[in-house]
Amino acid sequence: MEQFHSEVISCRESARDYYELIFTWKGPVPLPGQFLTLRCWEGDSPLLRRPFALSSYDAAERRASLIFQKRGPATSLMTHLKTGDHMDILGPLGGTFPPPETGRRPVITGGGIGTGPVLFLADALSRAGLRPLLVLGFRDKNFVPRVHLPLGCETVICTDDGSAGQEGTVIDYLRSRDDLAGSHFYGCGPNPMLKGLHELAVEQNAPCSVSVEEVMACGIGACQGCAIPVNLPRKFLRVCQDGPVFDSRILVWT
Repeated sequence: MEQFHSEVISCRESARDYYELIFTWKGPVPLPGQFLTLRCWEGDSPLLRRPFALSSYDAAERRASLIFQKRGPATSLMTHLKTGDHMDILGPLGGTFPPPETGRRPVITGGGIGTGPVLFLADALSRAGLRPLLVLGFRDKNFVPRVHLPLGCETVICTDDGSAGQEGTVIDYLRSRDDLAGSHFYGCGPNPMLKGLHELAVEQNAPCSVSVEEVMACGIGACQGCAIPVNLPRKFLRVCQDGPVFDSRILVWT
């Protein structure tokens, strides 16, 4: 983890209320599943840095990207970032997605703001010579991001209303396939999707690694604000410090 200054390369709307931010990276090499916190505004409002998962890293160009949703004051300010603007970054933070168990095919699911981390993961696994199944789910065609999709993947787009790709959720689609035996499941996205992925993995007796979305205040484990319940003697783990990637079997699903 390092704190460093970064320059914006580009910031553009990639889907309805979703933006892709590409920027220079001067810190340690990030890995899929890790995140950063950033500040790109003057003054004390917003007060806290904002956490974002990385969606790509280009080692040759020393640049990275993230996908964010316009939600509140901080992300509204970020939508106005221009080429050459400066950001203060702390990262990379958190743990990474584990490699798939030997002989298991990676099956990767993402949705909404969870799209970024799984794109990074799918690209890394493809470059390693694996051929992941990447399934991305969105509300409708307006939310499907216009971003670079990793090569070397079997990529499937799902929309709730069928306006793009397969109709239904990513879990609906996965359950329609009969070739998932021997998979290692990965996911990042809304909690119902992750819960459904966990249940499918249990049925398949397969490993399942999920990146959990949680509000983070400090991002370094000091404030305890992102603690989640787990099936362990500790009872609670911090998403920022102990995650954000967890074995789905240790999480308490409600």
